[in-house]
Amino acid sequence: MAVSTHTLIAQEGMPVIFGSIVIAGVLSFAYGIFSIPVWLLALWLVWLYRDPVRTVPASPLGVISPVEGTISIAESHPDPYLGRDAQLVRIHMSPTSVYSIRGAIEGKIMQQWLDQESESKHDVAHAIQIQTDEEDDIVVVLRPGRIFNRLSCEANIGERIGQGHRCGIIPFGSEVDVYVPVSAQLNVKSGDNVVSGESILAELSAHSH
Repeated sequence: MAVSTHTLIAQEGMPVIFGSIVIAGVLSFAYGIFSIPVWLLALWLVWLYRDPVRTVPASPLGVISPVEGTISIAESHPDPYLGRDAQLVRIHMSPTSVYSIRGAIEGKIMQQWLDQESESKHDVAHAIQIQTDEEDDIVVVLRPGRIFNRLSCEANIGERIGQGHRCGIIPFGSEVDVYVPVSAQLNVKSGDNVVSGESILAELSAHSH
């Protein structure tokens, strides 16, 4: 089903887009065709903050990609947040990827870790533990990009999050880690391109408990 109920432009980008349009309008009135570069900048910002509708696949046990990008790691890896054996899927976002963050799985937000130092020691991480009704734990680690060191994620402990539902934004590229149980079957490999809210990173085991 389609899960985007918002505009096709991310609301978080509206202030900067509106500001660029106002500036372009003023320059257009004062300088005519010399304002064209600013109008082009405004159009570029509209494209950067695009937020297309996504259709979540019919896979209740599927771990959906929370962001758009390219898989750089898909392998067994210890989960430093829950202290368990797990599998890690790392997604590299380019500066022009769709910036929206979407829920990886249907479940309850159990814990969050803020201001944890990332492996690269350049950014801070926002890690979120989501527990499914079958008590499988997924940890999503969001890191803001170096170009614009900010992210927005609407996730509160105790609340539920929907599979594929939009919950925030990471502007201008980042790396996002997704830790899944060792019993899950990975559906991606390094080099694969994934679409936020649609691509299935892994399938949870129906008999993991």
